[in-house]
Amino acid sequence: MKKKLSIALAITAIAPFGLIACGEDDDESSDDSAATSEETTTEDTASSGGGGTVSFTAAEDGSLAYEEDSAETEAGTVTVELDNPSSTPHDVQIEGPDGDLGGTETVTGDTTSATVELEPGDYTFYCSVSGHRDAGMEGPLTVE
Repeated sequence: MKKKLSIALAITAIAPFGLIACGEDDDESSDDSAATSEETTTEDTASSGGGGTVSFTAAEDGSLAYEEDSAETEAGTVTVELDNPSSTPHDVQIEGPDGDLGGTETVTGDTTSATVELEPGDYTFYCSVSGHRDAGMEGPLTVE
């Protein structure tokens, strides 16, 4: 009888600690993996901002024209590049339904770039140097 009571007391005394220890390990592991998974998702979303690059080249002969009639890119942070090999100053600006969103500096015989945040939709790219847009230096930009 004493032997059975001693074994029962020992099992009763040890069992809760064993179960608690196992339970804590399982809970901590799932909490850690959930936190890690959540952090990874946030980091992945932040680093995969999308976007793309749209490149424009001004006419080498100095005429008021880009070589591109239209452009398209992915939504997100978009890099707008301009290569202007001519001595005529040019830039590239992006216009949306609510007005100008940004663009490059005006350059002569140089290249430049800028970034603009764009959501899916239809935009217009144009040269903001006086008279250039009126002369036809503009076109549609589609953002998907």
